[in-house]
Amino acid sequence: MQKILHQFASIVENPYVHLAEWKKKTGKKVVGCTPMYVPEEIIDAAGMLPVVLLGGNEDILQADKHNHPYFCHSTRSNFDMGLQGRFDFMDLLVFSDCCYTWDAVSDSWSLNEPSGSHHHFLVPTNMDGVNARKYLSHGFDRLKSALERLAGRDIDDESLQKSISLYNIHRKLLHRLYELRKTKPQHLRAWDVATIVAAGMLMPKEEHCRLLSQFIDRLEAIPSSPNDKSRLIMSGYFCDIPEKDLLDLLEDAGAEVIDDDLYVGKRYFSTPVDESLSPMNALVERYLTDIPCPTKYSAKNNWAMYVSTLAETANAEGVIIVAMKWCHHQNMMLPDLTCLLSEKGIAHLVIETDYTGITGQVRTRIEAFLEMLRG
Repeated sequence: MQKILHQFASIVENPYVHLAEWKKKTGKKVVGCTPMYVPEEIIDAAGMLPVVLLGGNEDILQADKHNHPYFCHSTRSNFDMGLQGRFDFMDLLVFSDCCYTWDAVSDSWSLNEPSGSHHHFLVPTNMDGVNARKYLSHGFDRLKSALERLAGRDIDDESLQKSISLYNIHRKLLHRLYELRKTKPQHLRAWDVATIVAAGMLMPKEEHCRLLSQFIDRLEAIPSSPNDKSRLIMSGYFCDIPEKDLLDLLEDAGAEVIDDDLYVGKRYFSTPVDESLSPMNALVERYLTDIPCPTKYSAKNNWAMYVSTLAETANAEGVIIVAMKWCHHQNMMLPDLTCLLSEKGIAHLVIETDYTGITGQVRTRIEAFLEMLRG
């Protein structure tokens, strides 16, 4: 198990060197995708490797000269890495307009052209709108056409169906991993889970499925053992990989994260694509029926209800909500979530972060929260 984890970790720690080497070795094209909604299956069907831009921990050196410094960590970090030439080996960058901050960065990116070609992927935010499906289908068709021009060939339904099946297999494996996480959290730390999911965003799905299947088989062979740690759900980090220091702090203080509402987590793989539909329609349908998100509006598909139900289903004792500084969509929806959790009697703690490290105050608040749960 540890050997496989090390393989995943080596990719996550230095992804773009690894990807540049992979491209040189295979001769295939690499397409960078901003979080959260780019349909990677279309890119895979075009014979190219889709990878998610997860930013980094380095200081921001150039990005703030072009955009407001109160943009979120994900946009500033990725743009800064682009300006430094870290993505120059990529053949295309696809920007999803999941929020107005990414819209602004997409415009700045295209003007400064720090690397590669640029495509702005249009998606609706009002899921209940009468034209939502039509608008989304148009965005998917535009992306497909751009990828066909880059690939120099058409993307047929057979290739799309094959990619959808592969991605669904990948999702099933990750769901199996998460089920084991609930029963064997002492053998699978939260950072291990984040590393596994992140690696799946940065490497070919076939290779990740092969290693992940081996990892799951070995984890299933380990017997469960009871413990008295507090069972928690974590929500947040909608465009970022979670901070390792925070995950380690929670577990070292006597908690275990048994499920999550994280982008580099369950959000990435939660909803499968319906293989009984035509491929493009199936991808559109997945977007429209995916789990709720603060960046989308739907009266029928509520983010606060989703998180509270997730906690109840997992029999969690509490919810840790990580609010990324300057993530306006999440911050606007937080009152609805905290009010609903209070109404249902679910203990919760909101922590604000800007990805600059865990402060002593955050440590104290977490320790006090866990003491309250145990008391």
